[in-house]
Order: sequence, then C-alpha cells, then structure tokens
Amino acid sequence: MTTFESGLQVFGGDIVYASDYAALVASLPKTYRKDLATPRSSTITLDEDPELDGIPLGVGAYDIELIAYFTVANTTPKLKTRWGFTGTITNTLRLCHGPGANNVGGPEAVSDATMRAYALSSQDAIYNTSTSSAYSAISEIAYGVEVTVAGNLSLLWAQSVSNASAVTVREDSAFRVRKIR
Repeated sequence: MTTFESGLQVFGGDIVYASDYAALVASLPKTYRKDLATPRSSTITLDEDPELDGIPLGVGAYDIELIAYFTVANTTPKLKTRWGFTGTITNTLRLCHGPGANNVGGPEAVSDATMRAYALSSQDAIYNTSTSSAYSAISEIAYGVEVTVAGNLSLLWAQSVSNASAVTVREDSAFRVRKIR
C-alpha cells in the first residue's frame, strides 16, 4: 500500500521555515473552472475541451477530480469522455459516475446510472440524459496519479453517437488537482 502524507505537520515548539510554507502551498488544491458552455455536434472524435485543457502537472503524485455538467438536444448523441495527458502518466483508473449510457430520464429521473472504473487516458466513459433544460452532472475521480514525465492534463470529449443535435459541456465544469507528493 502506498501512503501519501498531505499538509504541513507542526507541533508545539517547532520552527516553520519558508520552505515548509512553500511545500504546504504547493499541496493545496487548484481548481480549473470552465467559464463558457461548449456545444459539439456531428462528431464522435474526442477533442480537448477549449477551457479544460493545458492543466500543467509536474513530476509527482496527484489526486484529481472532475465535475462536469452537460445537456443534450436529444437522447441519441450521448456524452463520451476521457482524460488526455501530454506527458507520461501511470495507467491509473478513474472512478466515473453519472447518468448511464442507457439513461433516458432527466437529472431528476435517472433510469440508468454509471459507477464504473475506466482507464484514465485510454477508455471512454459514456453518459446520457433527457432533453431537460436542467443540467446533468458527472464526476470522475483518480487518486494517487503518478506523473513520471511532466505534461498537460485535459478533458477530452465528444458525442458517443454522431448526431446533428448538440451535446453541450456546460460552464462551471471543473478539474480540481492536488499534488500529494
């Protein structure tokens, strides 16, 4: 079992140095939030989200969480996601949960749910929802992700079934990244 210490441990009488403080600040989570909705139609080719990309990860270990909101114009196209990384990363699993690929209900009436592990950068998770104007939500989480060659993290997404009706990843979707070692 691998254990990761986090934070700064200080006990009575300890001296705290600037380097200790710098290490603490480096371990605080950083959030990368999407400001604008992005629609995609008639494509099953995974592509980087224009805002949730270029997230720098240096060599080390990370806890990474994605919360994404989406809408669909009809239930045919569905949302397909994967994480991209330009450096070298262990083939870590990400836990994906949200409305399942066979779901036809809106956010308040999910009839099929996904709660499954997928390879971080080599397997697609597929989600679906009804055409409700309410946003559907997904979360994808990976802990202890080992980066051996620095690079940039991104959310890759597309339609699962090519359709002229758009799938839209909504504003306020976000990655939260915390360096743990």
